[in-house]
Amino acid sequence: MSPFKMQIITATRGDGVVGFSLYGGLVLQDPATGDVSMSLAESLDSTDSLNWTLRLRPGLVFSDGTPFDAAAVKLNWERHGAPETTSSSLAQVKAIASTTVVDARTLRVTLAAPNGQWPRALAGNTINFIVSPSSIDTADTAPVGAGPFTLKEWVRDDHMTLVRNPKYFDAPRPYLDQLVVRPIPDAGQRYNGLVSGQGQIEFNSADFESLAQATEAGYTTYTSKLSGGIAFVLNNSRAPFNDVRVRRAVMLGLDVALLNDLVQGGRAEVTKTISAPGTPFYDPAIAYPATDRAQAQQLLDQVSGEKGGPVTFTILVNPQNRTTAEGIQTLLSEYRNIAVSVKVMDSTQSTVVQGDYDMGVSGNFFVDPEPKIYDSFHTGNPRNVSRYSNPTVDAALEKGRSSQDESERKAAYEIVQKGLIDDAATLSLWRIPSSLTHDDTVRDVSTIEDGVLRTDLVWTAK
Repeated sequence: MSPFKMQIITATRGDGVVGFSLYGGLVLQDPATGDVSMSLAESLDSTDSLNWTLRLRPGLVFSDGTPFDAAAVKLNWERHGAPETTSSSLAQVKAIASTTVVDARTLRVTLAAPNGQWPRALAGNTINFIVSPSSIDTADTAPVGAGPFTLKEWVRDDHMTLVRNPKYFDAPRPYLDQLVVRPIPDAGQRYNGLVSGQGQIEFNSADFESLAQATEAGYTTYTSKLSGGIAFVLNNSRAPFNDVRVRRAVMLGLDVALLNDLVQGGRAEVTKTISAPGTPFYDPAIAYPATDRAQAQQLLDQVSGEKGGPVTFTILVNPQNRTTAEGIQTLLSEYRNIAVSVKVMDSTQSTVVQGDYDMGVSGNFFVDPEPKIYDSFHTGNPRNVSRYSNPTVDAALEKGRSSQDESERKAAYEIVQKGLIDDAATLSLWRIPSSLTHDDTVRDVSTIEDGVLRTDLVWTAK
């Protein structure tokens, strides 16, 4: 019998499909409902939202035969929190006050503050991926986990070949014998790779033109609509966006629907609310204001009159978002007393994180507001790159995080959403569908988080 093989085309090697394939997950989150289910973990419970007990499934081993136990989880999390770390999970591990190994399968976790939604924070972060202690110092080059696949070959910037892990806990999964992941940064080239047969699945395309082409060509597109979307962050810590009037002027003055026509051919879904329709915290009454050119001009005239010159700022973007930035520049140039420039860098992340920018592109996609909205907007959080701060919003974010009562959470996030819109915290543009485009040989496509493919479930008819 010939082996079942599949090739997936992704934007970068860092896409979650590789992380899940190699490591699986302690817990998994449904992208539609936000519900968290157990995977490598057997249970994750708390009676007070502060002290949590993580219980692992019996008999777990990493693919190299090392026991997958509570000590391994503790070691991984301590590694993420080490002083010299550059881990993207630093905020999550700093939220953990202590961990205690109770026995081989049980880890007691005490948080720094109550968080009734902590399983969501775990599910949506790399601390959900546990590396074998035997390879923890070489995980960047020779990763070993307990996921459905193991690494066979890695040719940098070309492909990763993964093969079935016979020690995977959830037999008879995975159904594929081999999985090749091929990173292609350019969206158009990814689609062409699908057409030419380089892969059966094109993963997580955010390019509306490619999605339209794929649909017209008869490919199947699996799409999950998430809350949030593409936005431009505004640096609240320095001029001109430390003045809420300037932030409001830009929000009111930019016709996002027209920008959509110019940049995306009108294909994008313009973001009208923070939470997407059909999600638990959606409220059509809490919406971004309509374009108001007169009010925008009045605010710009007021600020420029006080400072004795026009409002000036630079939009910092990577090449992928240059067209959008230039569209914003063009539309805002129609107003008096404002001057906008665009600066393009290969990578803007470190510059934005350091706060050395005026306006920068950002994507903030979430199933549930916790933890991403907290991380993005709570005062002082390392991921709050806009340096936004509002005590009322902070208190509501803390309530939404600590409570396990859905009515209390809904009330809290009403305050959050109203505050973010009233403060013009970000310049929201459009929602990006998390998508998987595939040919007619692919079966049983399902995802977790923000569109990560369940590679242990998918299979191919050829």
